[in-house]
Amino acid sequence: MWDFGRTERLEPEAIGEPGQRTFRLRAVSGNETASLWLEKEQLAALTLAIRQLLEQTSGGETSAEPATPSHDAAFPDQAQVDFKIGRLGLGYDESKRMVLIFAYAEGEDEEEDKDKEKPPTFSCQVTRGQCRSFAERAEEVISAGRPICLLCGAPLDHGEHKCLRRNGHSPRAIPTE
Repeated sequence: MWDFGRTERLEPEAIGEPGQRTFRLRAVSGNETASLWLEKEQLAALTLAIRQLLEQTSGGETSAEPATPSHDAAFPDQAQVDFKIGRLGLGYDESKRMVLIFAYAEGEDEEEDKDKEKPPTFSCQVTRGQCRSFAERAEEVISAGRPICLLCGAPLDHGEHKCLRRNGHSPRAIPTE
């Protein structure tokens, strides 16, 4: 288990071209770095959960809260912690006004002792301000993918979109009699 404690940077990243992207969370705490790989849906769910948590908890931010570093800051090619996330958890420490993020490695749930609570593979603490910045950046990363058809919800590729809900755009030919 890796406990990064108070994390200086937590940011989402998408690597690759739309339709073929891979997603990860990058975390930096002192000299420690982590690359936590996840699915686009997991990133969207984490972003929504963070937004909801911020709305449900009291503010208490002060102007002394440190600014979040730019997401363009250098990140090493190989992080000390590197795994694919299977499950995420979120918590809030009211006394410190910190958001707690817990990540469990993929396949960890499949171990034998299902009755015992297993510690997370990775955990960190971030400020409310960092969470707001993270959520904004995550929404940018998610929306930078392929646009979605408003009628059928399928991604619009570079080619012609064949939406079954639009009249005359079915890939099937209309039989003539």
